Amino acid sequence: MINSNEDNKENEARQNQVKEYLKTLEFREIYGDLISSCIVRNIRVVGDYLYLKLFLGSDQIKLKEIIENKLKIFSWAKKVYLDLKFIKGVKRTIAIGSGKGGVGKSSLTVGLALNLKKRGFKVGILDADVYGPNIPNIVGLSKQDVLTKDENGKVKFIALDHEDLKIMSVAMLAKSNQSLAWRGPILTRLLNQFLYQVDWGELDFLLIDLPPGTGDTQITLLQDSPIVGVILVTLPGSSSYSDLIRTTSMYENFGMPIYGLVENMSFYKCPCCSHEEKLFMDETMPNETIKSKYSLLTSLPIINTKLRIEGINLFLKKENSRYFDKVCSLIEQKANFKKY
Repeated sequence: MINSNEDNKENEARQNQVKEYLKTLEFREIYGDLISSCIVRNIRVVGDYLYLKLFLGSDQIKLKEIIENKLKIFSWAKKVYLDLKFIKGVKRTIAIGSGKGGVGKSSLTVGLALNLKKRGFKVGILDADVYGPNIPNIVGLSKQDVLTKDENGKVKFIALDHEDLKIMSVAMLAKSNQSLAWRGPILTRLLNQFLYQVDWGELDFLLIDLPPGTGDTQITLLQDSPIVGVILVTLPGSSSYSDLIRTTSMYENFGMPIYGLVENMSFYKCPCCSHEEKLFMDETMPNETIKSKYSLLTSLPIINTKLRIEGINLFLKKENSRYFDKVCSLIEQKANFKKY
């Protein structure tokens, strides 16, 4: 028993040693170090063996060998196992989350996707909100059948190409009136299929629309996908912010970078005189607590649907797209993929 306790202490000490060393490693292809960027996860040391998971974009795979060589600094490690995880053809994966439903998370995901596309990027959306998949409705998809193909003896889904956005949604697997009630193991398998068994083509960004709150779906995606950052969506008011505080603690436990907050339906802007009026009480303690910790990236107004008559997508109209500009610029900065 004494030897076992001593072994555990030594393993833990070595694990901390590896983690601290990885915090010093930065590469021009990555924003931040290997730990703060959440590129390296699940570090485990068992005796003389070192194991870790490495989550990379499709353009960063060459870093695996470099990192493997860097880890040779630990002479006690007889063998280093690097479990490489990446989504074929996808450079960066960003998650959009929220503490509760009905805050406009899916609408924000579509707005970001369209405005990133307007900037010249190739963008896809994974609608992983398994209990309320709304992306197909928001983008106006009339055909939602999932196509498949055989690739090296494995069946792969084909992401739907809709107006130059690649889209995959759990809604495409069920009829419009069918309940989406899946147990944990089935759900986990489905999400892994949607991540790694989908032909996304070549994408600069894959935006994942997460379910609200905390649960199996979020944990599966945080553990098993190459998400490099999370954007959180909320409404003004204590209820929404209180739920968001609980949600952020989950992301922090996984070491996931939180890029910042987007406050949706923050105010109403009169289409006639441009007067802005707040509709919710937002100067509450939970609001100030979380705003002091994470940056408020933008505050979105309630969008006047009368603007639809001009035939331009509401998210791309100049008066609306400017609200997405700061968020898109932040994503570009932290995505950190340049043509070297």
